[in-house]
Amino acid sequence: MKEMFNDILARDEQVIKVFKPNKKRYWKSFWIMFSIPIFWPHIIILAALTLFTILFWGPMLYKKGYNNLFYCYTNKRLIVRSGMIGVDYKSLDYKDMTSVDVKVGFLDRKTKTGTITFRTPSAHCRPTVFAYVEQPYEVMKEIQEYVDTHAKK
Repeated sequence: MKEMFNDILARDEQVIKVFKPNKKRYWKSFWIMFSIPIFWPHIIILAALTLFTILFWGPMLYKKGYNNLFYCYTNKRLIVRSGMIGVDYKSLDYKDMTSVDVKVGFLDRKTKTGTITFRTPSAHCRPTVFAYVEQPYEVMKEIQEYVDTHAKK
């Protein structure tokens, strides 16, 4: 899995670890909107207009998005590999990281997953997010320990 990030790694950069989101939790986030009554009027309208898109292309694109979704941390930065049609990368240098949050919601408790959010002081930058990660507290500690001992200078 480390080879997936070779396209964007710097010459002296090494992948330390790669994470894959929990598949069960990832799919629950897609199907939950069909079961919540507040979304029903929207789904009825969408279904009337684009039934084929919702029933065929929606799950297919979501599956493609899951297949392209990986998180990793290197000796220099955090990287998110994602994309439903093409492959996109988002990265955050350790020197720019100011805080880390972990959120474990109701569905996350059932699948023992969570979302780790890495923030920067810039108001213009969206946070880097590792969503649906198994054992999120341990992953956060692992990354924080690595950053504190090896990466931040």
